[in-house]
Amino acid sequence: MHAQVGHRYGNRGCGTPDSDGAPFETVGKETYLVMDQAAYVTVTDPVVASTENQPIGVQEFLNRLEAHPGSGLVFRYHLGADGAVDRLEQVFTP
Repeated sequence: MHAQVGHRYGNRGCGTPDSDGAPFETVGKETYLVMDQAAYVTVTDPVVASTENQPIGVQEFLNRLEAHPGSGLVFRYHLGADGAVDRLEQVFTP
């Protein structure tokens, strides 16, 4: 079973030496990727109170996206052999 998840490409700038890093800025229009309902999903702060990735269920992740649209969280993803997202890992951005 698959779901669709919104997706925007973006760029991360270079921060100054005394900063936590430059913000991630999205570019282009939103597109959609198919997500496997059995995908391995990990999240960090602010979804969970941790700066290290913690696993959550796909439905819990989708509920969070629906409740907080446009939250600007940054993820790395991997596509499986069928072209659906099978791994999604939040990138911690302090």
